Amino acid sequence: MDKIEYLMSQYPELEFNFESMPQLMGGFTIGSQIIINSDLTESQQLQWLVEEIGHCKTSVGDISDYNKIESAKQEHLARNWGYKQVLSFNQLKDIRKNYVDNDYEVAENLDIDIEYLHDIGESYGLPYKHVR
Repeated sequence: MDKIEYLMSQYPELEFNFESMPQLMGGFTIGSQIIINSDLTESQQLQWLVEEIGHCKTSVGDISDYNKIESAKQEHLARNWGYKQVLSFNQLKDIRKNYVDNDYEVAENLDIDIEYLHDIGESYGLPYKHVR
């Protein structure tokens, strides 16, 4: 069982679908149905999947209008929920001790994109020397 299958098995109350979507769209949630872009890499799919599960766990109502403050807050909350599922603060502290100068290797070992690793670190208030 790979990481995506394992993650989905933890939430049997949710329905998961993988479909082709426009390139800039990674996934979305309607009620308890999560749809992920099948054209993305597996690591990108995992990153979107965990965020969309975060929406099911933390969001209320239609938050598709990002011009509304409440929608932006809920988006941020779901994204941070996902970050914490991928990497806890204690895990991140341990990683920083072992991989002081090589966050690219950390991202590769975790099978996540480097930008996503940096986003997780920023969500915990940790600085990274690399700029996107």
